[in-house]
Amino acid sequence: MSKAKHQHYRSLALACVACTGLVLFLHLKINPYLDREWKVRDGIIKFGRKCEMDPDIVFLAIDNASATLDALFDEEKAATPALQKMAGGYPFPRDLYPLVIERLVNAGAKVVAFDILFPNERDTDGPFREALEKYADKVVIGANLEGRDFGHHDGAELYKHALVPPAASLIPPPERGMDHRVGLVNFWPDRAGLIVRRAFYQTTREEREGFVDETAPLLFSMSARILEKIGRSDFIPPGHQPVMFRFSESPRPVSLYQIFVPDLWSKPPLNNGELFRGKIVLIGPDGNWVKDELATPLGLTNGPRIHLSALNAALKRDFVHETSNRENILFILVGGLFAWLFGRFVRDPVIRFVALIVSALALYGLAQILYNATGFLPIVLSPLLALVGSGASFSVIEQVLDRREKAKLRRTFERYVSKDIVKELVDNPEGWLNATKGQRKPITVLFSDVRGFTTMTESAADPHALVAQLNEYFDDMVEIVFANKGTLDKFIGDAVMAHWGSITSEGVTVDVRRAVATAVRMRKKLAEVNPQWKARGMLELHVGIGVNMGEAIVGNLGSKEKAEVSVIGDAVNLASRLEGVTKKYHIDLCIGENVALLVRDFFILRSIDLIVVQGKTKPVAIFAVLDECGPGIAAPAWLARHEEAVKLYRAGDFPAAETAWREVLAQAPGDGIAETFIARCVELQASPPTGKWDGVFEMKSK
Repeated sequence: MSKAKHQHYRSLALACVACTGLVLFLHLKINPYLDREWKVRDGIIKFGRKCEMDPDIVFLAIDNASATLDALFDEEKAATPALQKMAGGYPFPRDLYPLVIERLVNAGAKVVAFDILFPNERDTDGPFREALEKYADKVVIGANLEGRDFGHHDGAELYKHALVPPAASLIPPPERGMDHRVGLVNFWPDRAGLIVRRAFYQTTREEREGFVDETAPLLFSMSARILEKIGRSDFIPPGHQPVMFRFSESPRPVSLYQIFVPDLWSKPPLNNGELFRGKIVLIGPDGNWVKDELATPLGLTNGPRIHLSALNAALKRDFVHETSNRENILFILVGGLFAWLFGRFVRDPVIRFVALIVSALALYGLAQILYNATGFLPIVLSPLLALVGSGASFSVIEQVLDRREKAKLRRTFERYVSKDIVKELVDNPEGWLNATKGQRKPITVLFSDVRGFTTMTESAADPHALVAQLNEYFDDMVEIVFANKGTLDKFIGDAVMAHWGSITSEGVTVDVRRAVATAVRMRKKLAEVNPQWKARGMLELHVGIGVNMGEAIVGNLGSKEKAEVSVIGDAVNLASRLEGVTKKYHIDLCIGENVALLVRDFFILRSIDLIVVQGKTKPVAIFAVLDECGPGIAAPAWLARHEEAVKLYRAGDFPAAETAWREVLAQAPGDGIAETFIARCVELQASPPTGKWDGVFEMKSK
């Protein structure tokens, strides 16, 4: 296994372990995170299967219609004693409830349960007490186990719980526990989000305070008392721990007032009480006007409807089975393992991303199916986070590693290929540079050659030192090319070939300016390092540079085994010839007329000659570049006289041209161009040209 691949798999494993470990820590130690975990589970409950309501349960609601009797006329309200008592509004006088019990029991109801508290004595308690005694086996009323804050210990709130039973005037309290006609109406929210998800069917006051006392009297919930009354005590969940139940479909309630309206009592759905025959009837407040609401996975829910769900779940034995802490840890580890497997065997990031998303959706869907079909409610958020988080973390790390590897490859590649070619190949793989066909483009080409290097190599006492010096030279020259956004085509022995506009371009004018600026700065750099080399005992290097602009073909050139991006065409050949021309005129930088037209406002140019290079018939004007234009940089005083001499020469006035160039030479001793043209003017005066003079000089060699 390669080092890069080993690092890849190692990073994958570390990312999965770190992310999975973080999820485990959050799950086991951070309570606010558990709230989020339960929010996801609540979504499964909310959109999952509901427990079908048992047909033997009827909800008789004290709704807004019963509290106001707005649907009845005054004469209807006065028709029965019960409606007269209800006309005063809710809470109703307690002597109404015996009439309710009588009406329902006589209709055949198995149990009549009141999800209502009666904690204080009232003047109207007598008839109600008598009904509770008479129908003791068929009636359940509510009590409350009230927690009262009495301080803190170790940062936790401490509570004392007091049982608030019905008033003694209704049911005298027993010495221990609760009367069999009384059931707790309490639902205690989970700490995770303060949501009611579970029900205590039986508990003790001590257990609610965190103590274990096996001799403490049991306190039964309203649902447990109802199950006792119908002879199904075996349906009460064993133990004293809260039980998660499946919420029921919302039942359609019957308004309490309807059982006392003769016309409604005799018609469907009441049918003279047949609706209640053999049924469990739960009576309690219902509707938006009621403040008895608790948060559940289904949203805010009235207390009586929660009792209906808890009772119905017990009758149907439809409880929800939660995963244990050990199972939760296992599921989280499996999530991290799947992420590792995807990273290990699926290298394509797009396919891996799709696989992670599909797996996450499948995991959520599986949780929903398990809940609906079996009542099994696994954790979802933590395995999802372990799966997706590990996958995402690894993808990020993989991107970082890939970028580092690509940068390393780019740096290595750039030692052999120009930076812009590398950029095009790596960053734009679909670009034209990766195609096999060439493209004709206007480009600017630079050739630079070290003068007399062949002789230097033959006479070098220390070849290693000469190669080292040449590498230093290349480093400096290539740095200048890249600084001016040029493409390094190749090294040809001691020569440098570069071009602009071949791979990327900001316009021909910009390309040409950058190419000439490169040539000028190469010259200045060489003037800077030559004294340093001389001080180190090395030879001084001198170069000739040619720059030309024109159309050329750009493309991948080479064989199947090896190819390189290069340029071919007349413009390239002329640039090479211009580099050779520098020897003839004893200059170090020569540019063609196409270049001169575009840069004369940015550089100080000097006209040289009209020449026909070897192998061509069309003459081309050539120029020398003296310097860049800029503040404090002025053209030499003799330049104007030189330009006059060039015009005189091309006009065929050789004596006047010779005189002008001698004046230039006097001001610039050793000037190679002036010396060359003085000699040529002398020769032309001695042997005047035949035919029409055009001022063109034909180069006999490269």
